Amino acid sequence: MTAASVGRARALWFRCDLRLDDNLTLQAAATGAAALLPIYVFDPRKFNTPTLAGARKCSARRARFLLESVAALRKQLEARGSGLAVAVGQPKEIVAKWCTGMDGVWVQEGFCSEEQAEEACVAKSLQNCKLNKVWAGTLYMPDECGNPPGNTPLLFTNFKNKAEGRGRIRDPVPAPKQLPPLPAESEQRPKTSFEFLPTLQDLGYPDEEAAAAAEDDPRGVMRFEGGEDAAMQRLQKWMFEDDKLKEYFEIRNGMLGEGYSSKFSPWLAHGCLSPRRVWKEAQRYEAERVKNKSTYWLIFELTWRDFFIYMARSQGTKIFLRGGVVGDNTPWRKDPAALRKWKEGRTGDQLVDANMRELAATGWMSNRGRQNVASYLIFDLGVDWRYGAAHFEEHLLDYDPAANWGNWVAAAGLTGQRINKFNTKKQLNDYDPQRKYVRHWLHGSGDSPKGSGEEEDDDEEEPRARAERADKGKGKGKGGGYSGKGGRGKGCRDAASRPGERAEARARRWRKAEQPEWQAQAA
Repeated sequence: MTAASVGRARALWFRCDLRLDDNLTLQAAATGAAALLPIYVFDPRKFNTPTLAGARKCSARRARFLLESVAALRKQLEARGSGLAVAVGQPKEIVAKWCTGMDGVWVQEGFCSEEQAEEACVAKSLQNCKLNKVWAGTLYMPDECGNPPGNTPLLFTNFKNKAEGRGRIRDPVPAPKQLPPLPAESEQRPKTSFEFLPTLQDLGYPDEEAAAAAEDDPRGVMRFEGGEDAAMQRLQKWMFEDDKLKEYFEIRNGMLGEGYSSKFSPWLAHGCLSPRRVWKEAQRYEAERVKNKSTYWLIFELTWRDFFIYMARSQGTKIFLRGGVVGDNTPWRKDPAALRKWKEGRTGDQLVDANMRELAATGWMSNRGRQNVASYLIFDLGVDWRYGAAHFEEHLLDYDPAANWGNWVAAAGLTGQRINKFNTKKQLNDYDPQRKYVRHWLHGSGDSPKGSGEEEDDDEEEPRARAERADKGKGKGKGGGYSGKGGRGKGCRDAASRPGERAEARARRWRKAEQPEWQAQAA
């Protein structure tokens, strides 16, 4: 690697875009640059940090996947004449310190409020250097999604129809064969930053948890390895080698085994895989093999992912608040014991318990499982939906703020749309009639899966798991909002005024609409 003077040097701040293929931020930063400094900053506040109802920002297992992804990105950069400077600290300090005197810093624009606040802090701390934000990581670009990007419809069907009818998906941009050289050495940037990679212990995890996270439970659907190479291998294996795409619609509701769904979501969430690359490969599959409902349905799922991203952009902090988009602050039941049993997979409901144990042991849960455990927590237990979202945020390998919190607030009926209350016993009979899945996870499980610790009787004003303090009962966001009066119908608050009646009253209000799915994740 050669070094160039700092005069025309630029910096590229990686976050959730850990790939070279179809990386529009990388393309923008590298074009015309005499030198380029790629950076990744591990912020300790995003890992073993308490959030809401006993949850943490990130489990050690998901942190392992992230570390693998960053290490893989570094190898890709080095192979093209560059490198990756890594540090542990707050981005507003590290990025500002390392980028003094550069022409600019490029970053993929955040979809949600926490990421946007982080960008604002970095931009403010930079001296004589501009933070350039690039929109990337979606199937449709904002001005090509067929919808007002700042006022996204709250009904997915409306968004989808306009996207498919008026929108356009661009071809993915191939990875560059060569990158600008690294800038000259700086006293502000340690030489070791290009070799340094933190351990799980450096990120705040105790030795025992770090050791456990390094091992993969043999009962898991597959081994998830972070990084762009692993993502592309999975894409080729599932779609072409195993030829699963042609039957995706029929098999997507499975829960056992690695082939029933693509399992692309952990790589999509970390930016190791571009949704447009998936779309392009699906087009190639249709041209070379078959085009049917299943090939369409995979892209349909990616459209759901875009829907939640644009909804988050439109609604701002509302998707993280107790009352959601509609602002319904009807009290939820405070039942730490019920929440603890749900987290540990000890509710007595076989389908719920098996799925929750799989999540705790592997960081994965099927689409079918996510729908059922969310419905059970919200409608059967009457527990605050945010506690479930926070637990998922901690454990899911494919955690993505827009998809996770968007799905949960919608599952709670707080976007003004109709949803289903799932009958978990019927679902068990329909999707696991021979009980192979529940036996796989419940048979011989004498010990309680390790969770996040016991929950306190949380006050409603405690910070949410997205680590932001929002205004009491109010959300910030542009367009498409509902007032606190909408979305529930007359008499809703009276019907659920007493905690003992809440779960039943909530359940009575929901009417069946379009088939719900835990979209954009577990695809």
